[in-house]
Amino acid sequence: MMEGHLKVSIITISYNSAPVIEQAILSVIGQTYSSIEYIVIDGGSTDGTVDIINKYADKIAFWVSEPDTGISNAWNKGLSRCTGDIVGILNADDTYTPDAVNLAVQELAKNPAAGFVFGDILMYDMQGVPCFRQEGDPGYESTIAFDMPSIPHPTVFMRRAVYQENGGFDEMYRTAMDYEFLLRITVNGVKGTYLPTVLVNMRLGGESDFNYAHGYREVMTASEKYGYNKPMAMTRFYCKCLKTIVRKNLQRIGLDFPVRVYRTYVGRRYKY
Repeated sequence: MMEGHLKVSIITISYNSAPVIEQAILSVIGQTYSSIEYIVIDGGSTDGTVDIINKYADKIAFWVSEPDTGISNAWNKGLSRCTGDIVGILNADDTYTPDAVNLAVQELAKNPAAGFVFGDILMYDMQGVPCFRQEGDPGYESTIAFDMPSIPHPTVFMRRAVYQENGGFDEMYRTAMDYEFLLRITVNGVKGTYLPTVLVNMRLGGESDFNYAHGYREVMTASEKYGYNKPMAMTRFYCKCLKTIVRKNLQRIGLDFPVRVYRTYVGRRYKY
């Protein structure tokens, strides 16, 4: 496939992200793939974020700074501005690897039946030290009916037609809106393809990490919405909460080794 044949829209949403957003912007405008439409939706920042966005205004197709009602609303604002064939969503505190867009476009070109592509994500701590690699799950369809599979959302590149045919993000969800959307399109027959390479670098400590219980509850709500057994969904919710509490307490007292062993050999989606 010739370079630039498909146009890619990238959305970044932000709110008071001055310490990190410049790195995200630079990772987009520095991509090896040239046909990119960059859209930045800011929630009315007051910390200098807007000054940083304005610094790169000539590289941004559209940007706005105004209040929104949450992540889903901001993502939907960005989607309404997209004109590309493929859409990627990069958080303000994440960065793309230099060839991420090019690799995603090539993978979708090789798999015309796929509605989206996803890959691996490299997690960093707040000091910028690499912690672990979270691998995507090519067999995600076997678990998505009741749990959020390993489809790291910042690595997802979706054909815009999938959004047009299935709608955007459900603004009722505050944390697990990506899960609800992926489950919805899976139920509607959309399939994804996995690219086994790191596409995104991500910092630990985001919204879903802090508000894990709320996120798990939203996963339970979405799974029930699409037909999963309610008692089983509730059981899974409490089990996930308990596992996370145990993990966080082990890490808090410095016992990270059993967490790593479990994630590596039981979960099999993490590499340290």
